Amino acid sequence: MASLKPTFITQVAESLLLTSGCPSVRSVAETLGLSEVQARASLEALALANAIELKDDIACVRSRAELAAAAIRLGGDPERVSRRLDWRDFEALVASALQEAGFSVSRSVRLPGRGGLEVDVVGASGRVAVAVDCKRWSYRSSSPSRIGEAARRHRLRSQRLASIWGSLGLPRASVLVPALVVLREDLPRFVEGVAVVPVLALRGFIEYLEAVADEVGIRVA
Repeated sequence: MASLKPTFITQVAESLLLTSGCPSVRSVAETLGLSEVQARASLEALALANAIELKDDIACVRSRAELAAAAIRLGGDPERVSRRLDWRDFEALVASALQEAGFSVSRSVRLPGRGGLEVDVVGASGRVAVAVDCKRWSYRSSSPSRIGEAARRHRLRSQRLASIWGSLGLPRASVLVPALVVLREDLPRFVEGVAVVPVLALRGFIEYLEAVADEVGIRVA
């Protein structure tokens, strides 16, 4: 795939993130001033990464967050690509992935009391629940120290959620896993008792949530 270059991946990913609907290979090429061969090479690479669907020369984005993460993995510019996302892209991906796995899902769960605490996405299935904080930070912003501080705060927020779980009308569960969903892939798996989950590893993380619960789970009151 000689025409696959990081600059083309970056341009194509940005174009898809800025375009509504499902553009054709030709329209992507014309918009970016690339040849159809160059545009197709990038689109096919993103399709192989399961970030888009490419059928009959039409490209449809499956998940904006997964598209950005796949583009970065393929060599795209992390800062340019991540600028095109917002927190709603991450929330939508997490909620969709949990629902596909059979979880009951609640978004923007507010915790009573001072501070206006809120959990982005909460999912529950059987004995296990997960509280997700979606961090749409760019690579540059996602430093280990900043992730560590976010993890500490989310652990405390999750402990608060677990302590009042029954009063919030959420599905019955016995253990709650706190997790951060991030764009970066080069961070520790666990930080401050919180699972750190790269976007592209989200579905695998959900599959092994039972095992993760034994490592960082919080008992639900």
